[in-house]
Amino acid sequence: MIATNTLPAKISKTEQAQAAFARLLADASRRGFYGTTSITLNVQDGAIQQVRVSVEKTIR
Repeated sequence: MIATNTLPAKISKTEQAQAAFARLLADASRRGFYGTTSITLNVQDGAIQQVRVSVEKTIR
């Protein structure tokens, strides 16, 4: 599943990464979730450029 999140421009990339990790952890911690989750940060010169969240569910 690919989802695009639209966030207000005033939220920093660090805050976006923290919010994405919190959502990722909450979604993966649910009972009955089987799969893989990851969060990838593209960093350039010490600044976060892009936050990428991936969730792969295994159907059992």
